[in-house]
Amino acid sequence: MSRFRLGRCVALAVMAGLSAPAALPQAMSPARETGSAFQCEDGTKLELAFDLTGNGLDALVTLHGAVHRLPYREPEPGPAQVVWSDGERSLTWSPGVKLMWMASGAHLMCGRGGHKH
Repeated sequence: MSRFRLGRCVALAVMAGLSAPAALPQAMSPARETGSAFQCEDGTKLELAFDLTGNGLDALVTLHGAVHRLPYREPEPGPAQVVWSDGERSLTWSPGVKLMWMASGAHLMCGRGGHKH
């Protein structure tokens, strides 16, 4: 299986796992019918949904009332992770349902139960 197809399969598996509203804690509700909400370490709520386009799987991230569309990025050698980025902002998924949001001046760690070090 080519590296591109393997990366796309991993991204689709992540999408299926992240968008399962039944796995949400009681205090959180789904972001959309096909999305989920995540609690960040600073108390911010990050909402995540996905959109399959002709170019791949886009992440739709809602943060502080703004929606950001981030295209899927090819995997790079190293630890297992899935990355979506528009060049200015990025969302990185790591095993254990950990999400890292990076934008100019912002760095948030988010997860189902909040990020803990």
